[in-house]
Amino acid sequence: MAESTPARAGLATREQLVDLISHDIRSGKYHPRERLIEVELAHHYGATRNAVRAALIEIAGLGLVEREPNRGARVRRVSIDEAIENTEVRLSLQAMCASKAAALATDADRAELSGLLDELRRAVAEDDRAANVAANAQISAVIRRISGHRTASRIIDSLSDQMHGNFYPYQLPDRRVESMKEYEQIVGSVIDGDSEGALAAARRHRDHVLEALRGIRDSMRDLGL
Repeated sequence: MAESTPARAGLATREQLVDLISHDIRSGKYHPRERLIEVELAHHYGATRNAVRAALIEIAGLGLVEREPNRGARVRRVSIDEAIENTEVRLSLQAMCASKAAALATDADRAELSGLLDELRRAVAEDDRAANVAANAQISAVIRRISGHRTASRIIDSLSDQMHGNFYPYQLPDRRVESMKEYEQIVGSVIDGDSEGALAAARRHRDHVLEALRGIRDSMRDLGL
């Protein structure tokens, strides 16, 4: 019988469950297409089924799970076509932010970006993949912050969540060196105050990533996947 009473003291709330389940999905605890059974989640997280159900509805709104009539929820898997669309929108917005950041960057901002670019170069030289990913993400985040475009930043964050590795099983070719050079051009233009140059460099980076993704899509179609 469905529970109808409020959660007792000590039970996880809907808000807590949204954070906990979302984190565990992103970290790989639950895999793409895996069913999320309400009674099992309620037991695992120490919550009522009603709270779990409400949390899953909210998490579905974040694009992390999908709900099916009479079948409950499961972890969402991003298709290659959706990945291409997501990347096109996300990196186009990032390019716009780079253009705005070039016009607004302070000396402190330029110094911060220069330091992050050094971290990226060091990560590539040392073949440190985790540091490479972190430096790329930090550079992008700082550029968005400098741009001051809150709407673009919010959309980018939402789209990035949906492209997390747990939902994104497509292995891009190793572009670390090429990507580093593209980031050098983007950051260099922002530091120089060159809005048009930053926009053009960021769009080139976008187009190269999209080209790689489309190559994956074509290979999958050739294999009948």
